[in-house]
Amino acid sequence: MRGSDSALAERLRFDGVLVQHLRESGLTGPLWDHFHRQLLGRGLTFVTRLVRSGSMFARCGRHGRYLHQEAIPLDEAEELASEAVFDGFVIFCERGLLGKEWSVDRGQPLYEYFVNACVLAFPNVYRRWQTRRNSWRDVDLLDSFASLEQVVAEGTPEDTVLEQQAADAVFAALSEDSRRLLILHEQGYSHAEIAELTRLTPRAVEGRIRRARLTARQHSDEER
Repeated sequence: MRGSDSALAERLRFDGVLVQHLRESGLTGPLWDHFHRQLLGRGLTFVTRLVRSGSMFARCGRHGRYLHQEAIPLDEAEELASEAVFDGFVIFCERGLLGKEWSVDRGQPLYEYFVNACVLAFPNVYRRWQTRRNSWRDVDLLDSFASLEQVVAEGTPEDTVLEQQAADAVFAALSEDSRRLLILHEQGYSHAEIAELTRLTPRAVEGRIRRARLTARQHSDEER
């Protein structure tokens, strides 16, 4: 037996013993907690790299799931990867472990099976992302935006004009998605309401608004 074959056989033997314990525990207990944290962390790093590089589309194609590839901003690539890992983990648990689809006899290491589950989950995640992008068109941009942080309530007309120009410059520095999120937030929509409108999660909305405000502050500081 060659070295690579021997290593694969040893890997499969270890995975088989591990899966037996996980199934017997009902996917609960200290071993499961440690295992799934390690799996998700490692998987997120790898899947994020696949999405950012565009290699995920080729992998999906090899599984017969062909997607029209669009450019994905780096910050959104991590969110797409996170969603794919979460959905893939559900497939991994329900089919692979509890459904007993994974077995040593199939000759596929457990981690590879998990990655493939994430790849299979990605098309739906990607289509949801495309739908979210298209849904932005239903959200009208305001003609003007007085200030990202606060409206100057006092001062001369000249001060107001200068403040308006500065605010417009900061606003223009943001991406279209960021501008719309900030507008909705400033109009009083909650994170949950914005999430429903944009088909994001409340946590994703919160993170994007935080990053948009940070970008705005940095640009404002540079303009001073």
